[in-house]
Amino acid sequence: YDIFVRNAFGSYRNILKEISYNINMAQYLSFYGNKSVQYQTDLGTFSYPDENYAREVMQLFSIGVYRLNMDGTRKLDKNGATIPTYNTDDIMNYSRAW
Repeated sequence: YDIFVRNAFGSYRNILKEISYNINMAQYLSFYGNKSVQYQTDLGTFSYPDENYAREVMQLFSIGVYRLNMDGTRKLDKNGATIPTYNTDDIMNYSRAW
């Protein structure tokens, strides 16, 4: 709440930056201590980044879950199903970047 009050007339970039560096949000969105890709020598395996932050940024703060028409209704494909704005590969790529 305070982040949005402080940045009510600021830029989207500033809001996203402040959310991203806020310790409470880091714990809530589970990206505190997150690694892009890490090799665990003791187990001999790779651990992959947490996708929660990437998914939440895309769902809540940017493009949303479904493609929309100009009037705000969901776009549908030829079979009548909603069209997603991103897929699992997009989430994985974004989670590595963060």
